[in-house]
Parts: sequence; C-alpha cells; structure tokens
Amino acid sequence: MNKKIAAAGVFALLVLAPACTDLTEVPQSAITPENFYRNEGEVIGGLASVYAQLRSLDDDYYNTSEISTDEMIVPTRGSDWYDNGQWLDIHRQTFTPNSTGTLNIINGAWTNLFIGVARANVVLDGIANTSFASKATVTAELHALRAWYYFGLLDMFGNVPIATDAAIVARPQASRDSVFRFVEAELKAARADLPATWSADMNGRLTQGAIDAMLASLYVNAQVFTGTVSATGLAPGAARWQDAIDRANAVINSGHYALATDANMNCSTAGCGWRKNFTADNSSSPEIIFAIKYIAVSGLGLNFLMRALHYNQFTPSPWNGFATLADTYAAFDPADQRTQIFLAGPQFNVLTGQPVTDRQGNPLVFTPAIPDVTAATEGAGVRITKWPADPNHVQQDNGNDYAFFRLGEMYLIRAEAENELGQSAAATADINLIRARAFNPPKPIASGLTQAQLRDAILNERLFELTAEG
Repeated sequence: MNKKIAAAGVFALLVLAPACTDLTEVPQSAITPENFYRNEGEVIGGLASVYAQLRSLDDDYYNTSEISTDEMIVPTRGSDWYDNGQWLDIHRQTFTPNSTGTLNIINGAWTNLFIGVARANVVLDGIANTSFASKATVTAELHALRAWYYFGLLDMFGNVPIATDAAIVARPQASRDSVFRFVEAELKAARADLPATWSADMNGRLTQGAIDAMLASLYVNAQVFTGTVSATGLAPGAARWQDAIDRANAVINSGHYALATDANMNCSTAGCGWRKNFTADNSSSPEIIFAIKYIAVSGLGLNFLMRALHYNQFTPSPWNGFATLADTYAAFDPADQRTQIFLAGPQFNVLTGQPVTDRQGNPLVFTPAIPDVTAATEGAGVRITKWPADPNHVQQDNGNDYAFFRLGEMYLIRAEAENELGQSAAATADINLIRARAFNPPKPIASGLTQAQLRDAILNERLFELTAEG
C-alpha cells in the first residue's frame, strides 16, 4: 500500500463510520456496497481499507506472537504494565478462555483479523457487478489479502469459520486442514492476476513475489497447520517441504529482490545495509517482499519504539514496557552485526544522543537480567529497537514500514526444508549466505553437521535474523 492508498483508506474509514445511534431516523443518503463501488476510484478506496487494516496486526496479533515466546516480555514496573496481569498471562502461556490475556489481547487479535476478512468480503461483494479496467488485479488483491488474514487466524487459532461473503450469519467452525487448503487455494488462484512488480508510487501493493512468500511460509509450517490437536498434543499433518523450496525459489530466482548489504545500500557503517530493512526509508530496501506501509502522520505511523524505550529516551515520552529476555540477548554472538537492534548498558536519548536518567535522577542503565518480572526496575531488561527512530516522526508515529516477509527469510525457509529432505550441504550454504553479511570477517557455520544439529542451527539463525519480526 502506498501513501496515496493509505490516505484513501483513512478517507474510506471516515466516510463509512456510523454517524449516530438513533435507528428511527430515515437517512437522507447512505453509502452502501450497492451504490458506492461505481467506478475505479471508489473501488480503490474500498481496497485501501483492506490494506489499512493490516496496521492493526502490529498490535494484539503481533503482541501475542512475540510476548508468548522467549524473545520478548513485558514485566510489571511499579504501577506500569500490570494491566490486570494480561502481559504476564500471555508470556507465561497461562491464558484460559476467561483470563485477562485472552479477553484483551488474544480476543483483540481475533477481532482485528476478522475485521480484515470482513472488509475484503464487503468490497468483493460490492464490485461483483462493477466493471473497471483493473478489476482482475483488484479482485486478486482482495482474495489474497483475505487469505492473508486467514493465514493469521490459522496461525493463532487453527479451527475458525470461513466467510467468503459479507452476510452476517452464523458459520460453522472449519478444521485446521480446511482453513489451510482455503488459504492455499486463494493464494494460488490470485497469483496469476497480480503483477511481478509495481511502480514506486504503488509500493506496498501485493505482487506475485508476496504470494510466493506467503505460500513458502504456509508450506514450511504445513505439518503444524494441517495437524490434529487433541488433549495429548499435536498429531502432525503431511509435510510440504518440496513445495516450500519451490515457492522460496520462485522468490529468490525472480530477479526482483536482493539481500540488503552494506555495498548495495551504499552505506559505510558495518551492518548498515541489513539495518536498512528497518529504518524510516526502508521502502527502498530491495529485500522487502511484503510490508505494512507506515508514514509519519498522526495515527498512521509505527509505534514500536514507544513500547520499548524508557520514558526519557524519546519525545513524546515512551511507555518503558517491552524487553527481551537475558537468554535471548546472550544467544547472540557479540561479533554479529545484528546485535545493533539491542539497547544495553548506559542509555541515551535516541533523538539527541544525550545521556538520560531514570525518574529518580540516576543514570539509566539497561541490564540483561530481570530478577522479578512482577516488580521490575525502570532499567531491567535489554530493549529491542529494530526499527529505529524516524527523524521526521510526528509524535509517536514513525514512517518505518514493517515487513511481513524479507528475502532473508526465504533463504531460511529454503534451508529448513532442504535439511528436512536430507540436503544438508544446500541448507548449510543458505545459512552461511545469510550470515555472510552479518559478520566481518565471515563466521560460517561448520559443514558436516547432523540433520538434528543443522535443524538447531537453522532455528538459531532465525532468531538472529528475525528477532522481533513477529
């Protein structure tokens, strides 16, 4: 989604918002699917609202995906971040149907994903009898976006109802395997009507490469996504390793993407090329395949910094919440240039570079250890600032895009699938390709690892490359 579509999405949301709650009034005019989608401009406005909903996935869906892992935690700091225990409920995976983590955060993820589904269905229903030049492409985008929201529902919930129209009716729960097959079929059908690339002013709209990346991720997780869950655990479904390799290859060999390196990004600081995947100008990164578009405008920017930074490290004052775990921080090789995502030790204002203090006036120091997550100090926990401050930020809103998929992950997906098929040399080569830009001098993993050892190495490399990316 480009900046024009972002603006159109906001307009669509404003004009479609209800104006009152008095249902006895007779409206003088109304915008409905039957009378709104009369031309291409109105259709693009509807499409923009479906893209705009992607931003909501960086809230509850992202928070659940990250905080439930060993990458991230939200400790209680005095009177801050307790929130009836919801954050520790998610991190400890103690959530139940009626616990605070479920009722607030997990339920929010469910709602936001299904809002995306509903918006896609409304527009698809509305354009069914409308003719316009780009109908095949827009229809493919809508089907693929709906499939992506269902990908999230499959990932987080498994069995969910499948809705393919805007009717408000009760729908039966579909099995995990059925949802998987629905997502797969929708993506494969949409691909042919999407372009390989868009012009720069359409940056963010779906491409064939984005579909291939979604399918690669779907296939590498097929055993889980199509498995059967019971009281005794997960009975895995069928593996789709070769399909994962084929879709990753489609992206890697397309010629449309390249790993961002110090050389091809024309920057001089070690690791700056990789870092360009996350800076405020990352829309120009050749590595990003599919991203949520953000701009430095109130309500349309990325606020990850606010969740992690100390109250005194940014303007406006951040929330001093999210931190990484000591074991995760310690897992990184100090020579790995990807450690630049962490803030540890004495701290500075990220805008001015000046040293900062805590609220008691002591020098602010971020320590890896969080001795008591129910009573953490202001400086407890190393912070993740993978998406650095936008120099042109507007209040808390930064213009850094958030990538769902980068080319780096395609190599890691391919490596995982290759290893499971016994192709250890190819898997090792893919891992070392990713590591080559992160170490100087190079520090490749050893050849001759067993399949189990290589599996662990791949999972570790995913941590180093993809920490905090959802």
